[in-house]
Amino acid sequence: MDGTQNNTLDDPNVAAVAQSASATSRDLLLGRAEQACKECRRRKAKCDRAIPICGLCSKYAALCLYEKHYRTPLTRKYGNLACPPIVSHGFEWDEQYIVEKQTSISGWSPDRSTSEGVEEDPAVVDGMASLTIGESEGGYLGVASGAAVLRLIDPRAASTSGPLKAASKLRPARILSNDGTWPELLCDQPDPNRHIVDSMIDAYFGLYHINYPIVHEPTFRAQYSELIERPNGNCWKFLAYVIAAVGVFTTSNTAETADLALFAQAKSLMHLSYLESGNLTLIQALGLMSNYLQRKDMPNSGYNYLGLATRMAMGLGLHKEFQGWSIPPLKMEIRRRVWWCLAVFDIGATITYGRPVSWPAGGVDVALPLNIDDRLLTAGSTRYPEPSLEFTIYSTVHALSSFYLASMPIYARIISKPFPSAKELVELDDRRISRWCSDLPPFFAKDYQVPQKYRTSQAIVMWKCQNFRIIMYRPFVIRRLLQSRQDRHEPSLEESQAYDRCLHEALSTIESVNNFWTYQKHSRLGAWYALYFLFQAALIPCICLRSESAKDTTSENTDNWLQQIRVTLQVMKSIGTILPTSEKCHDVIWWLCRDSFHEDSSPSAALNPDLEPINESPHTQMNNVYSMMWSHAPTLDADTTMTMQDDAWMAFLEEENNNPYI
Repeated sequence: MDGTQNNTLDDPNVAAVAQSASATSRDLLLGRAEQACKECRRRKAKCDRAIPICGLCSKYAALCLYEKHYRTPLTRKYGNLACPPIVSHGFEWDEQYIVEKQTSISGWSPDRSTSEGVEEDPAVVDGMASLTIGESEGGYLGVASGAAVLRLIDPRAASTSGPLKAASKLRPARILSNDGTWPELLCDQPDPNRHIVDSMIDAYFGLYHINYPIVHEPTFRAQYSELIERPNGNCWKFLAYVIAAVGVFTTSNTAETADLALFAQAKSLMHLSYLESGNLTLIQALGLMSNYLQRKDMPNSGYNYLGLATRMAMGLGLHKEFQGWSIPPLKMEIRRRVWWCLAVFDIGATITYGRPVSWPAGGVDVALPLNIDDRLLTAGSTRYPEPSLEFTIYSTVHALSSFYLASMPIYARIISKPFPSAKELVELDDRRISRWCSDLPPFFAKDYQVPQKYRTSQAIVMWKCQNFRIIMYRPFVIRRLLQSRQDRHEPSLEESQAYDRCLHEALSTIESVNNFWTYQKHSRLGAWYALYFLFQAALIPCICLRSESAKDTTSENTDNWLQQIRVTLQVMKSIGTILPTSEKCHDVIWWLCRDSFHEDSSPSAALNPDLEPINESPHTQMNNVYSMMWSHAPTLDADTTMTMQDDAWMAFLEEENNNPYI
């Protein structure tokens, strides 16, 4: 490691300051805290709980912080202020409590009983922006977010009686391991030379790296083995720990949390002073950190770290290639890979959260990464090799980058007002998305057999395309169901195409995810993507089934929709053994469609007497999601909201400039 840096505690000046601080803190002792400070808990040290500074933190000049607690007026039970009982109207958020929450499988803290049921947190935050359904939770306001559609399907989704809260009662609390003990994490401060073992590095490069090659594997391995210099001091250590955490998390096929200790150590190496310099190592670490945090259900934190990485990347000029620049081919290619991996992170998160596009569209002239084998481009290469015709590590980032370049103009339209017509979207789809599909290499085709290690990557690329089309067209599915209820509108050719394409992509996604999960090797990375795209797709048959229920008629398509939901529930139940979030998704889907399963019975439903039939008309459902999906529209008063006619909704979806709500 970096031998030039001395331990600050060995410095006599620091020691003197620490001793002075210790004496001062003793003189200013204000009392005792109810629990240990965060630093002592992190080090698993015995804390004397002295206020304002405990003895150990005073001795070693460490930052001493105590968590404040609140008492709710009804339950009088303690809770952490990081997760307040009421979410702010300003969309404020605090995800600091998530890490502690994730040390358990079911979201409870270590001081609670492992055998009793556990109260749900006041807010549910998930990195998929699908279960965070309160109006003020996380700022997932756009038409593209799953949270908005879930609120559409069940208007009580944002309340304490909604499907997520009710579904949570279906399952008893689970213990953390088979023997009822807490999982033992790695030691507090592992040394990379000893504890970031080869298996963790291999895990990262064996799966995650194939999708997001933001780090050059041969270079990093040479640095890790100290065959070449490790650059940028502690920044390299920071990157190494993030890589280890990501490797452990993504390749695990259980719900273990061993990655948390590694990630905590990575965070301990991150300092604000790093932002006063810029280097490629730090950009790589911040980018990986952001993507990891999204998968650990800390999406807003990850979003912020990604912003830092993006700004720093532009500061280093990664978005530019200069004519006549005498830069070695390998270094240029690494810059391209880092830039476009950040683009995939940023744009993917933007669509997931339904937020405006922040990734720069103008002034970017860096080429896409080449689809090449690492062995053909080394530090000694003086020219670029010919692109490979087979799947490589860089195939996925190339395909996704080109997909986002093709789809971003469409995304910008569907999150803007007025909402595009079906004719416009069908034409954009045919001109941009279909052309992108036709230009894809043949190894991305559904039936093309690629090597086992690339099958997750192959599936992810096609799921992203299918999901984007679902997002494009699902408003037209909703509108058609509203119109069919009164039999008062004959859809145009393009409207019928939009409806059919949405249902087709939803069915294709459900079938593809089911096939993938049945036959491919399981990992948490594959589970995360499979669950996200499956949940998004399953909302479409959910909408259709609930509309048929409201009409009190039977559609010839009902059996197909029911079968899609059955498959969805089976896959989600299986994914739940790896990704606990899947259990919540499973229960939400069941809650939404339970009235349609007349011939089915569910043991979980019998456990919950609160599962009452939902009899809202599509109009009522639509009114409850109105402000959530289109936040730029004026707020409607209570009377108008309850009596809004579907012609106003249709006018809103169509391109009519005289609509007062556009």
